[in-house]
Amino acid sequence: MQTTRLTEEARVLARQLLRRHEQICRQLGVHTAEEVTDGMIDRSIMAYGVLCDRAGVPFLTHVSGHFLGEIAKWCTENEWPPLNALAVNGESKEPGHGYDGAAGCALSAWVDEVKKCIAFSQYPASASL
Repeated sequence: MQTTRLTEEARVLARQLLRRHEQICRQLGVHTAEEVTDGMIDRSIMAYGVLCDRAGVPFLTHVSGHFLGEIAKWCTENEWPPLNALAVNGESKEPGHGYDGAAGCALSAWVDEVKKCIAFSQYPASASL
């Protein structure tokens, strides 16, 4: 159903978030958001700097919000929880203020949204991006 064409920057970030989801979230074995604990959230989230470094775009760390917004729109169009909910500020362990402006995202609902993301099992494989 994907209609949004991700920029290359958003694509490499999405690929890393999908890998994180495959390697950490899916291995937790939860099937509903209600099963996700605070500890599971702590293991699943990824700091913006780490995300950008792993994606090979460390120069995007301070401007990654624009590309994470593209990922949020892509998720919304596919009726998926926001994958970008896994990307957070390294110090606060929460997303920045730009999260509120992303499609389908609200900073006040981030905990519920990241729990839904962690429990979701229908994202595409990272290799497909």
